[in-house]
Parts: sequence; structure tokens; C-alpha cells
Amino acid sequence: MNAKLFSQRFNREIACFGLPDDLAEKTKGIARVFGMTRHMANSLLFGYNMPDDEWLDKIASTLEVCPLWLSGRTNKRRTYSPLAITVEE
Repeated sequence: MNAKLFSQRFNREIACFGLPDDLAEKTKGIARVFGMTRHMANSLLFGYNMPDDEWLDKIASTLEVCPLWLSGRTNKRRTYSPLAITVEE
């Protein structure tokens, strides 16, 4: 998994939520939507860290995207399905 690729995809998907452009407000909004700390939200936004599989599944479910795609494990963008699926390339 690649934290930078996750960050790019995560940022692209959360743009649909209509969060403010101001970084502090965006971080607060992400923390509220996903139920995480602002520190964690900021680290995901900038690709400093990857979420663990439990968080990844929760984020992907909320964004309605495949967790494998969101994490960079596959390039096929699909709608949400639980993380237990296998990668098909």
C-alpha cells in the first residue's frame, strides 16, 4: 500500500462532500464525518500515514468506493464491497 496514492484518491473522493477549502476546516470536517481525530485526518490528507484495514474499510464504505482501490492495491475503481474481497487484475 502506498500512503501517497491513498492520499490522492482520498482527497479526490472527499472533494464530493463539499467540505471547506480552508485546511483547518476541511480537517475538522473529515474528522467529524469519519469519526477520527483531527491529527489522523490531517495525516491521511497529506499521505503521512495509511489507515489500518479497519479504518480503510470504514472510509471506503462512507465514500462508497472499493477499499482495495482506495489503498492502491488495485487500479480498478469499483463501488464499495467489504475488504475481504480478492484483487482481480
